[in-house]
Amino acid sequence: MEKTILDYINLIKKRLWLITVFVLISCATTFYISKNFVVPVYSASGQLLVNNTANVPESNNLNNLNFSLNLIESYKEIMKSPTIMKSVVADHPEFGLTEDQLAAKLQVKTSEKSQVINLSVEDESYSKAANIVNAVSQSFIRSLPSLMKLDNVTFLTPADPADVPAATNGSFAMNLIISFVVSLMAAIGIILLLETLNGTLRTEKEAEFDLGLPVIASIPTIRKRDLGKAANANARVGEGAYVTAE
Repeated sequence: MEKTILDYINLIKKRLWLITVFVLISCATTFYISKNFVVPVYSASGQLLVNNTANVPESNNLNNLNFSLNLIESYKEIMKSPTIMKSVVADHPEFGLTEDQLAAKLQVKTSEKSQVINLSVEDESYSKAANIVNAVSQSFIRSLPSLMKLDNVTFLTPADPADVPAATNGSFAMNLIISFVVSLMAAIGIILLLETLNGTLRTEKEAEFDLGLPVIASIPTIRKRDLGKAANANARVGEGAYVTAE
């Protein structure tokens, strides 16, 4: 017998207490883990602009652009090279990072056919991540003329250490919302799955549908407390009324 949406709604109402308990346990677990074990990680980013390098006629602007785009790949490698990393570590001992650790934190990306280089750093402190981005960018720009005999990079967008962004690994409130939604869907899904797998006949309509026979009588569920009440009622049958007079 196929169930209607109303049947499923009634089933959820009957099991609402179980859904509530499941959701509360999940949210409480998420709250405890987020508060005690999850360390927020922040991401800071900055941008460098690679300008055209040669004075060419107007008709050769395309070649000039292609030359700048080819330089970007070299700049990306130079930016994470030991020379730049060593310079940043020496100038900023407050970071408390080695050259390898600094290189591992730094991410350098570019878009296709773009002269903009994007730098990003992730750290438990946003201000520290922003300062690392700015320090690497400034050190690269200072070192470029001696390394490549070029001076065609501009610090387009520095990172702001005073900014207060959201954590990249999810905020506390967001973790709770995700936990609530996922646990609610999981609880409802489990209840519906168990109901689908359960072959017990619970109503007269289900019995008539599955057996093809009319229902003559039904026995309601007998609970222990009902048995206790029935026993007390039987014990009082036949007892007389007694009156005491002095």
